[in-house]
Amino acid sequence: MNMKRNTQLFDLYWEDILVSKVLPHLTLRDCFNFRCASKTCLQIINIYFTKLKSLKLMNKGFSPHTFNVFSLTCTRLNVLNLSKCLTVTDSDLIPLLLRNPDLVNLNLSQCKNLTAKCLQPVILYCNNLITLKLTRCSWLTTGAIEALALHQSKLEDVDLSYCLCISESSILVFIKKFKHLKTLSFEGNKQITDRCLYAISKYSTSLRLLNLGGCSEITDKGIRALASHSKKLEGLLVRGCTKVTENSLKLLRSKVQLDRRPLDPLPLPLYVQI
Repeated sequence: MNMKRNTQLFDLYWEDILVSKVLPHLTLRDCFNFRCASKTCLQIINIYFTKLKSLKLMNKGFSPHTFNVFSLTCTRLNVLNLSKCLTVTDSDLIPLLLRNPDLVNLNLSQCKNLTAKCLQPVILYCNNLITLKLTRCSWLTTGAIEALALHQSKLEDVDLSYCLCISESSILVFIKKFKHLKTLSFEGNKQITDRCLYAISKYSTSLRLLNLGGCSEITDKGIRALASHSKKLEGLLVRGCTKVTENSLKLLRSKVQLDRRPLDPLPLPLYVQI
């Protein structure tokens, strides 16, 4: 009597079923737990990691060993989001960036243990980079910004909020180079002045959203330049810009969404005849 063996998990086609249909439903933690179960499980997860196009580890802590697994297996990433990964270091990140030159979207916001050195692979080899988010990266330097402007050409979505160590001159170089910017944030950068707004109005002709919140040195002159020349602008954030008044904002209100309401008109004095 022939006994038929029951079909087991590993009898399924690995790449066609397990990797493409099953594993995408697992969390990364589940994947690592599964990876530890056996050599076969390890092989299957490694195959899955090699096919990943997007790796999002936002606000997660992980060991250097765990990150090294990604560095060794992930080679086809288009999206890498490490926002608020406080433990990641240059030695963790650089190998991963070197193995993924096809990155289109990179987010290193609030990664406080990095240095500007980690951007070298991005600057030199990630030639298709479109989105770069570096919010509150105090390690970002003027030299790194200038190197980005020298080697990159396709950036459209950039967030440099609260990057306090970059100079106005490097920002001007950056604006003049990237003429296809659509979204740009300089929130919290007090080194931003009207000179930057003049450059944006001249070179960033495709800009749709501009965040200048907390840029306390800009004035009505810079806003007027945007009103005159930034024809595609759809949104402007200027809350906390104490030198910007309704005199310039009123020029934008009919066509641009602003984060500040118009000032209520002063009530007319009431004269009572005695």
